[in-house]
Amino acid sequence: MGKQSRMKHHHVPAIERALPIERIVEVFEERFGDPYLNPMAELTFGELTTAFPDIPVDELEEGLSHWTNHSGEKTLQTKTVETDGRETRVWYVHGLVRHYADPSSPNHGHVALG
Repeated sequence: MGKQSRMKHHHVPAIERALPIERIVEVFEERFGDPYLNPMAELTFGELTTAFPDIPVDELEEGLSHWTNHSGEKTLQTKTVETDGRETRVWYVHGLVRHYADPSSPNHGHVALG
C-alpha cells in the first residue's frame, strides 16, 4: 500500500491539468486586483463560465468542486450570498499564501505551495 499511495501523491489529476488553480486565481486578479485582500472579490458560476470559454461547463463544475474540496491548502472557497432576496453561490480566493506561476521556473504551471 505504501508504494501505491506514494505514486498517487505525485500523480496530477486530469482536472488539475485542465483547470490549474493558477488560472482561477488569475481571473480573480484580473477582475479585482489582489483577491486575497479584497472582500468583494467574488464570482458567480456564470461569471466563471464566461471567464473560461475554452472549458466545457461540466468540466468547470468539476474543477471548481475539486479545488473547493481540495485536501491541500484551501485556496478556492464558496459560499451562498443573498442578493435581492435570492440566494446565489459565489466563489472566492482565500488563504495567506499566494500561488505564483513563475514563467522562468522549471515547474511553470504547477502549484507552488509556500
